[in-house]
Amino acid sequence: MIKLTKNQILSWTSGENNFKDYNPKIANVVTDSRKIQENDCYIAIKGENFDGNDFIEQAINNKASVILSNRQSSNKEVITVEDTVIALGSIAKNYLMQFDIKKLAVTGSSGKTTTKDMLYYVFNEHFSTHRTDGNYNNEIGLPLTALNIDKGYEAAIFEMGMSALGEIDYLAQIVRPNIAIITNIGSCHIEILKSQENIFKAKMEISNYLNNDDYLIVNGDDKYLTSLSENEYKFNLIKYGFGEECQLRASDYKAVDGQSEFWVTGMGINRRFTLPAIGLHNVSNALSAIAAGLIYKIPTEKIQAGLMKFQPSKLRMQILEKNNIKYINDSYNANPESMEAVITSFESYARGRKIAILGDMLELGEFSVAAHERIGRLASEKFDLVFFIGSQMKHAFDNFSTDENTDKRKYHFIDNNIAIEEIKRIIKYGDTILLKGSRGMKLDEIFSALTDDNMEG
Repeated sequence: MIKLTKNQILSWTSGENNFKDYNPKIANVVTDSRKIQENDCYIAIKGENFDGNDFIEQAINNKASVILSNRQSSNKEVITVEDTVIALGSIAKNYLMQFDIKKLAVTGSSGKTTTKDMLYYVFNEHFSTHRTDGNYNNEIGLPLTALNIDKGYEAAIFEMGMSALGEIDYLAQIVRPNIAIITNIGSCHIEILKSQENIFKAKMEISNYLNNDDYLIVNGDDKYLTSLSENEYKFNLIKYGFGEECQLRASDYKAVDGQSEFWVTGMGINRRFTLPAIGLHNVSNALSAIAAGLIYKIPTEKIQAGLMKFQPSKLRMQILEKNNIKYINDSYNANPESMEAVITSFESYARGRKIAILGDMLELGEFSVAAHERIGRLASEKFDLVFFIGSQMKHAFDNFSTDENTDKRKYHFIDNNIAIEEIKRIIKYGDTILLKGSRGMKLDEIFSALTDDNMEG
């Protein structure tokens, strides 16, 4: 399928190319030189460990029809721009403007990927829907997501991540969503942003390009988001949650056989929903998807059908049983809010001994010690045995209570390989094991080592 032409890219990026008669058609836009195919546009991006400009000749040999670079070149395929990342964003913004589709954007300190996936399953029941793939939620990934849209789609779901002020604004300026969703204001990236107030400001940037007909959907149980007043803004504001003041409210929550059952009231509906995931945090995420579906008049039967098809992304509440041991792998990332939510809901999954493998929560700065101490105290209430992994989890280890009258045990490791050998020695048939930690702690390696090998015993 042909998506673009060279002249469109020249116009959208104010790039330089002296070959006026050369106007090839472009099939796809890529930033990974290893994935270049004939008629692709290759955008050379300089990263921390590589410079995409070093692969321009390879791109030409692979028959890329257009190449964006910040280096001057005599090759007819090369368009020179000042900043290739900004050029990528400009291409995506202008490309997206060609489509009359429903655009939804999601951000939040935790739960944004789960919410994005729930939105996808709900909307795909009624509209042909595109969504952010994996963690393509930054200044490179989001434009690539936009550039994968074609005329066959009726709706698109975008996830927006950030680590500093201004980053969500940049992404929102590309997408210009019709519906924006903020799941919560937590502690993620507080080391950089210094306060939750600044995190709140950063997340609210998702609303910067909403107009009178657009909607901001927020978690009404969040202490920052609940303070928002519709009178302050030109867009429509919807709050969801468990509180009485929310326009869409959940109540009567029950965890039954690994599923959540709950009643939803407001926005013209009053009915029970079922979700194939447990925990109040997952119900909260589902409420935002229900609210968005109702705004676009998706029948409640289809909303329910979509939620029942929900499957979490890789390394997010991935459940695997092997050798009569149940593993719950939620090791994609962690912050205090998501860690507490998963630990609190763990009981509904558990049988046998309740065991956790918990890795450091990163990027917390001066808040790290108190946050890990709190997790240690909570873990001592919920688990029989915990393996704490990482230097910061030593604070949690110290606050995990054991005494001679209980069978509770705790271990602390810095090295994953040493931890793996000890964990293998101690776990046994019938255990339920949770893995949760920041991505940099690589708990997925521990998960693979435990589930790929044959257990003894």
